[in-house]
Amino acid sequence: MDVNQYGRMAEQHWQEHRPGSISAIGDPESFFTELGTDVQNEVRARWTAGRVNEAAVAGESFLERAGRLQQLRREAEGEVLRELVLLPADGDPDLADDPHFTVAQITEEQWRQQHLHDLLAGLSQARDFSQAERARLRAGAPERLLELTGLSDADLGGQGLL
Repeated sequence: MDVNQYGRMAEQHWQEHRPGSISAIGDPESFFTELGTDVQNEVRARWTAGRVNEAAVAGESFLERAGRLQQLRREAEGEVLRELVLLPADGDPDLADDPHFTVAQITEEQWRQQHLHDLLAGLSQARDFSQAERARLRAGAPERLLELTGLSDADLGGQGLL
């Protein structure tokens, strides 16, 4: 299977912004092929869910509805790209620049990001973390990211870690 547009986007982004993470991946071609497929499937799933939950607008023309549904797709794609592809750069200072975060919150988020990325890259596994650490990693993470990192309820339950 070939790397799709999302896999290529991730690979380019990671090469530029996350060289430490990408260099640690054992088989980058397989990793980015799988990541691209996962992103494509997640975008499709969120877009489908959005369409199902989106009520028709009275008096809306076909073109207006098509435009509104296309906007839903772009929003779903943007969410998934931010969660799985366009990850913060190694040593990203953006968190530290936000005046709404405390030092403890910044430290916690940087810890979470680093370990989630290590799990995605296959550098660590869920069982490498204590129960408390797994809870910290799962806090606020989207379900698809939990599935990709082995932190989903099903994965942790299957390993006797939940």
